[in-house]
Amino acid sequence: MRNFKGFVSTGDGMKLQILGCAGGIGGREKLTTCFLLDDDILLDAGTGLATLELEQLLAIDHVFITHSHLDHVSGLALLLDAVVGKRSSPVIVHATEQVIATLKAHLFNWLLWPDFAAIPDVENPVLRWEAMATEATIDLNGRLISASAVDHTVDAVAYWVRTNSAGFLFSGDMAATPALWARYCNEKLLTTVVVDCSFPDAEADLARLSRHFCPQALVADTRAMPYTTQFLITHLKPGQEEDIMQELHAHDARRLFTALKRADVLVF
Repeated sequence: MRNFKGFVSTGDGMKLQILGCAGGIGGREKLTTCFLLDDDILLDAGTGLATLELEQLLAIDHVFITHSHLDHVSGLALLLDAVVGKRSSPVIVHATEQVIATLKAHLFNWLLWPDFAAIPDVENPVLRWEAMATEATIDLNGRLISASAVDHTVDAVAYWVRTNSAGFLFSGDMAATPALWARYCNEKLLTTVVVDCSFPDAEADLARLSRHFCPQALVADTRAMPYTTQFLITHLKPGQEEDIMQELHAHDARRLFTALKRADVLVF
């Protein structure tokens, strides 16, 4: 496990395993966004999900989706296919109503993929949708997960995940969202922010068009956050990782910026 600044690793708290965190594919380490919280919760379900063994897939009871883009949901379709007929209860997928509607209409529609909310049958499906309103909180055995809206090209949220001792904010994909940082800047349990910074400053126009961060925009948007908060950077475009990280440090040398990597493990 790599050592990270900005949070206390107690050894007995929530465990967050990074299955994939790249902004695209291109090599064994370049797998898209999927984080495993303890053994039973997924945050997003990109291609990083493919690193889990079948026994690990069967242990997943909840999936929290930040938004409907393919690099964050492609593994969900394959997860359900892998565990159907092997579980006694459905996998519960949490997302906003709009994200659920999009996935029903464009992925689980019997055209791109079967509707697993009706497989094996509608009375005993392997998939159960659970609409999650922004600002709502779900308690899963002492792990509290709340959703806050963020700015992206589609309906999207960040998830605030914590216990009674520590927690982290997972932004998914986003562009400038001042209200998010205003809400959490004084949150004492927040030790770590996992945030997307996809493009270098030279591609700021593309970042604005696709509603992602480049270094200059991320630094400007997060000035309200205390410098004690660790920022773990995700969704860097393959081949541009070093440029993006160098620019982040150049814009704000005080901020604790670290590039997240596949197979990192964090304990809160």
